[in-house]
Amino acid sequence: MAKILFSQYRHNDLHNLVNKLDKDYYSVLNTLCQTAALLIDELEGMEPQQSTLLYLSLSRKFLTQVNDLVMQRTAMLLPYAQELHSKESNGHDCSTCEGGCSIKHSSQLMGLKESHHRIKEILFRMHTVALPLYTDVEYPVQYKTLRNEMMLIDTALTELFYLEEASLIPKIMEAQKNIHAYN
Repeated sequence: MAKILFSQYRHNDLHNLVNKLDKDYYSVLNTLCQTAALLIDELEGMEPQQSTLLYLSLSRKFLTQVNDLVMQRTAMLLPYAQELHSKESNGHDCSTCEGGCSIKHSSQLMGLKESHHRIKEILFRMHTVALPLYTDVEYPVQYKTLRNEMMLIDTALTELFYLEEASLIPKIMEAQKNIHAYN
């Protein structure tokens, strides 16, 4: 099933791909992060349990990183990809444009890959400190709900990273190559 769904992204041009990623992932992640942040606020307002404090702290840091990722994508990467698509469609050639391109093409992809690495590190740490929910200890309902929200975010990020690495990055690289963007 996922193979069929992911193939829908692969067959889009760069313009449609970034719009689809924005609608299907970036805005969804933003909503999931807002919900999780509210749960963390609730849990921190309750009498704290020592066993959950580390997870709450890492969750808050993780949400900050994911929010930064989404903001970076929507503020920088999506407009860059749209401009790149426009230049490619218009037959632009960066090697001959006057004054050189002001777009730092290579730094766009480096930022994308770097953000993947940071998020993956935090996800790994969160998995190591997450408490099993099947023990004899009774955790607040909000904690269990938070764990579910964090798993939804984890799943969405895993899918997003796959789509960015398998579809978005190759399409950006192809468009850069087509317009001779080597800076």
